[in-house]
Order: sequence, then structure tokens, then C-alpha cells
Amino acid sequence: MKDIELVYKGEIHRIPNRWDAMTDRQYIRLVGDFLRMAAGELSAGEVRINWLCDIMGWDKRKFHSEEQIANLVAISEQLTFMFQINYPDNNSVLDGVDEETYELCRRVDPYRLHIPLARVLRRLDYQYVIDLCFCTQLIPSVRIGERSYHGYRIETGFSMLTCSLTALQYIEAQALIERGEESLPLLAAILYYTEKEYHSERAHELANDFAELPLETLTAISFNFQAFNNYLFSKTSFSLLSKFVHKPKQPITTDASDALYDLSKEGLGDAKQIEQMNVLTYLKVLRKKTIDAVKDMKGFGWDKLKISEEVGLPISVIDKIL
Repeated sequence: MKDIELVYKGEIHRIPNRWDAMTDRQYIRLVGDFLRMAAGELSAGEVRINWLCDIMGWDKRKFHSEEQIANLVAISEQLTFMFQINYPDNNSVLDGVDEETYELCRRVDPYRLHIPLARVLRRLDYQYVIDLCFCTQLIPSVRIGERSYHGYRIETGFSMLTCSLTALQYIEAQALIERGEESLPLLAAILYYTEKEYHSERAHELANDFAELPLETLTAISFNFQAFNNYLFSKTSFSLLSKFVHKPKQPITTDASDALYDLSKEGLGDAKQIEQMNVLTYLKVLRKKTIDAVKDMKGFGWDKLKISEEVGLPISVIDKIL
């Protein structure tokens, strides 16, 4: 997904084709259009055109002639970062194609593709979905009344990833991702908690203040965290932690917070210290514990099928660990 180069009156203009190129205002406006799209008020094409005009400072109302409008649409269709295209049956129609063709079909509308497979794809009931997978903080702070709240920080400079979230913050925020609109103020309060040590009760109290933020801002905060979470579990070594096979719920189950407090039993600190552990340190510990457990079981003479059933990882992942 390269940036787009546009030559206009002898000058080269670069149009960003990535999430991290926008300001917080532009990002929140884009999320507002996503909400309108979800409500059936805008198409994916209109969302792209609006964002293009916003980031380039163009007035969409000044595009009158058919040629001007056609050029605007053509440029906007090259913006492939914000959507993926889903086909029926979990994209099974794309099984067996090479990686480059797969990415092309997931990013470019089949009516703009010039490959034989496009004729098949055009007949399917496909849909555009927001591609929430990026590693940047697009809303560094929010203002409520007279007070500013600074959010968690993400840094990727010098080929190293760091994040300021604590383990408990991350776990509590992650648990709210699928809870719907009513949980958005609490999610924002957790992620924009400004005191030195994180406390769940205080974050819950602050949620009443964050409820004053507009829906598009709260949704933008949620989308940003979801994108970072998706990045962690698909683009980093922590992807191992996303491979566990989900088992049917039992009457008594354990969750991520239980796994957090289990670490205190292993001499890594008391409950309070574990809660304030950096999230990336926490994930590194979980990853190492998983790898060590698999290797220990193998050392005890267990076969890969038994290890897979005990740990909850597919055999293909067990093979990679061993």
C-alpha cells in the first residue's frame, strides 16, 4: 500500500495511503464517516472520496464536470489502506491463489481488477470492512471541559516497539472491545487514565466524564485500540498467543485477569506489582511460559497430539515451537 503520487501543474503531490499519516481531527472525521457507512448513509466509495478531499484540502462541491468527478473517483479508488473486501464463506473463493493476488483481491474492487478471477468475484455478494490493523496512536489526548487527558503512548522508532499501557489497563480494555456502544466511555477512561498508577475503580469513576465526548471520538478511540491489539497479535511475535483454540465455556472458567494474577505465584511480584507491569512485558512472559510448557511436555515424552490437547494450540504451531 504505497502512497499515491499525483502530478498536477508540473508539481508532484503525495497522497498518503496509510493510517499514520492523518491528524487526530482527520481520523475522527473518517470514523464519523465509518459510522454513517454502517448506518447505510454512505458507501465505501463516498467514504474514500470524503477522506481524500479532507486530507488534500479539496472542496468536493467544486468538482462539477464529468472529467473532474471521474478523476476524483479514480484517485480515491487507489486508497486501499482503510478497507478490506470480504467474500462469502470466509474468502474461500481465494483459496490457492498466490499471496500477491490474494492481497490484490482483498483490497481492490473486483470491477477494477483485470485478472481472470475478477469475473467470478463480481458475481459474489462481497462487502467492505474496515481494516483495523495499525501501530500508532492517532488521538494522543482528548479534552473534556477544562481538562486534557493524555492517552497511552505507542513508539516504534529505532526498530523497537514500546507501549505505556499497564497489563491491567490492557486486559480491562481488551475485555470491553466487543461490549458495544454503552461501554465506550469506560474504555476511553481506561485508555486515557492519567494518574501515575492505574486503578480500576478510579477509571470507572472517570467514565462519567468521558461519556461527554462525541460518539465519533469515543468510537475512534475504540477503533485505535482494536487496531493496535490486532497488530500485536498478527504482526509481532505475540501472534503465538492468538493461536489458542477456544474451548466451550465451562460453569467455572478462568480469564485473562486470572492469568495475570497467576504470575504472582511465580515470584514476579505481588498482585499490585503485577497489575502495573508493562503490557509488552506481560505478553513476553505469557509467550515464554507457553513455549516453555510445550518444550517441557515434549521432554516428558508426550506426543504432539497430547501436547496440543493439553495446551490448546494446533499441532502446526506445536511443530514450529519444537
